[in-house]
Amino acid sequence: MSIQILKETPQHLVIHLEDGRVDTVINDGYSKLKYGTYMGNRIMFNEFGDGFEITETYDDRIFNCNLENTEGIVQTIQFRDNHSNELAYIIQQKAKQEYIKLYKRIYFEKHKTELLDDLMINSYNGRVVAQTDGSFVIDNVFMINSHGQAYFISSKKSKNPQWSNLCIVVKGSLQPKILQTKVGSIEFDTTLLTIMYKIDYLVSPTLMFDYSTDKNTGMPIIVKGSGRIDNVFMAQLPNWLQKQVEIEVYGHINKQATSRKAELGDGNA
Repeated sequence: MSIQILKETPQHLVIHLEDGRVDTVINDGYSKLKYGTYMGNRIMFNEFGDGFEITETYDDRIFNCNLENTEGIVQTIQFRDNHSNELAYIIQQKAKQEYIKLYKRIYFEKHKTELLDDLMINSYNGRVVAQTDGSFVIDNVFMINSHGQAYFISSKKSKNPQWSNLCIVVKGSLQPKILQTKVGSIEFDTTLLTIMYKIDYLVSPTLMFDYSTDKNTGMPIIVKGSGRIDNVFMAQLPNWLQKQVEIEVYGHINKQATSRKAELGDGNA
């Protein structure tokens, strides 16, 4: 006798086990699929064609999922219990494209640090390093955390340097960005796009846009790359870091800078 669902409540499913006992399990998408459609047996699904397979392990809610990658090799990723209801929905609806999206998302989560670190090395010549906690460190003096908040280091000389909040506002609309991986293209979400825009700025902290006038129409036009450093940005930094930024951008310290603060022991305040 297979496991059967005897009763359903908003919170639980009452099930009749093979040994005659009665038990309850949480009422969710996975449980309905597991104890309804599959009558308590391991969930196995391969109706999306070659290279696609979803197989539940001997542990409930843990799945080995396959997808043929861009090199024609079938790649296996283990999906944990927090994705069991999403997989249940995909199986019930036979939603192939949703499965591919979920697979790419889990692949990115598992390989995020190495994928983004490779991207940073290729894009910024090693000036940006991806951290295992999802943050990024730029030139060892700036940091963007996994939520997109920016920071600057208080002092490079301190044995235990502290990070201080840095306000950077991303202006304009965020344009989609695609990362090519072994399982296909993955589009960045809004948070990661914001992080990337802030990294771009901190690598070269100049005003991204300046306005000029079209000689023919008299209409304002956008001129990219003005080369000027925003005083609002600079005024948040300690003097030593302002000077480091100026050397990076201009090749020299700006003697006429108006953003300097009066700091003890700073002869150029």
